[in-house]
Formats: sequence, C-alpha cells, structure tokens
Amino acid sequence: MNASAISPNTTSAAPQSELRDRFDQFVGESLFGQMLQGMRKSLGKPAYFHGGRAEEVFQSQLDQLLVEKISDASAEQITEPMYELFSANMGQRHASSELPTVVNEQEAKDAIGQLDNLKRQTESLDSQADSTILSKLDLSI
Repeated sequence: MNASAISPNTTSAAPQSELRDRFDQFVGESLFGQMLQGMRKSLGKPAYFHGGRAEEVFQSQLDQLLVEKISDASAEQITEPMYELFSANMGQRHASSELPTVVNEQEAKDAIGQLDNLKRQTESLDSQADSTILSKLDLSI
C-alpha cells in the first residue's frame, strides 16, 4: 500500500512518497546493516584467500553497497507495518482508517529531515571507524 497513491491531495503526495522512500531506505539499511555486521563478526577469517588488512579496511565499503542494494530490493516488504505505525504515531488523533492521509506535508518534510540527520550521524560514525582502521594500516610496503 503506497500512501501517496491513496492520498487525495496531490501536493502532499510527493512529500509522502518521498517520506515513504526515505523511511524504507533508513529502516532497511539499518536492519540489513546490523544483520550483515553481526554475520561478519560471527565468521572467522578464512584459512585461504584472506585479503589481510586491506580487506578489513575496504570490507565496510563493500558491506555498505550490499546493504543499499538489499534495502532497495526488499525493504518495502519489511517496513510496511512499521510505516503504518509511524504514520499512526504522527497523527494519533486520527482514526486508523485514515492512516494514509494522516501525515501532512510539513510533518512529512520534518520526518525526512530527521531521517537524513540520523543517516548522516550513522555515516559519520562509519567514516570515523574507517579512518581509525586506515590509521592503523601499515602502508610501508
């Protein structure tokens, strides 16, 4: 169910559609990112074909690309109930039958801004971790 397709107001359809896309992207990348990170921690280094320190440095970049692709492919299916709850919490004064029209344009823009801030904070933490790993990498070959 796409909230922008149901909404009768065409001016708020674009922000609601963008909000839904950003919501799917954020939740999907957070969920799949944590899953992939947990998987990497649980696996040991292979006996053969390990790239050494260089692989460890660039693994996070590969993981980020994998998470983005997985999120684009399947996040909407997972986040549908979450988005409905999110919409309901943004407009608690409305009946549940009005969920698709609850979020007005300003609320959608505010929520998009909050999601962007959270994503920037996450990327900042990731880049700090990458720079720490790079500083430990011995480049004197």
